[in-house]
Amino acid sequence: MAIKIVCTIVLFGLLGSIQLIAQESNQNIRNSSKIMGSRFIPSPNYTGKPYLNDKFILGEIEFADGTKIDHIGLNYSTYRDELIYYNTTIQAQIQIDKISLNRFTFVDQFGKKRIFHRQYCSASLKGECYFEVLSEGDIALLVYRKVNLESCSTYYSKSGLAYQPAYIYYFYSKDKGYTPVNLNRKSFLSEFNKSDQKPVRKLLRKNGVIIVDESGLVKAWNLVKENNFNIKF
Repeated sequence: MAIKIVCTIVLFGLLGSIQLIAQESNQNIRNSSKIMGSRFIPSPNYTGKPYLNDKFILGEIEFADGTKIDHIGLNYSTYRDELIYYNTTIQAQIQIDKISLNRFTFVDQFGKKRIFHRQYCSASLKGECYFEVLSEGDIALLVYRKVNLESCSTYYSKSGLAYQPAYIYYFYSKDKGYTPVNLNRKSFLSEFNKSDQKPVRKLLRKNGVIIVDESGLVKAWNLVKENNFNIKF
């Protein structure tokens, strides 16, 4: 039974890479030798999504020394917080050594450019992590797209296990570090000085911005930035 599960996982990974191989067949892959990493074993196929994307997507990586490699097949394991690329030469999934990278980028299926930075998080995470940049600036809005494997009702998953998103949002400043923020107006307003909270609330209401999800949080932050409000650390 265990052998059957492993074979199914490997087959799924190979099928998801067929289109990518065709796209990369004419690319110069000499720079692939610069990529340090180890073979990646796909995550078990429980209910939910352990990866950011359903298949490998062409993107770009930037090493710690500033060297870049583009047009490379990438996927991000949100469950393991690891970046994976598909090596078309040996036809294998490779987990890239995290410490070797500055960042990675790709354009998703909706045409949106996604940017992820490797940063040390001195907050609750305590280590090197990949953060997606939702809004750039002296104070950036970041999200750590962590997914956990958790117990659940067998009505939801026959195995009793499922991948569950556990995203954490942060305001980040190079000088002052990280401060977490939740997806609701109360949490957002609490990040400002008391003297600013009333005008910020009025600004959000005037522009019809409601913070109940990630999109609302991004809209709210970009709006207050444009009006020169800053959070307190």
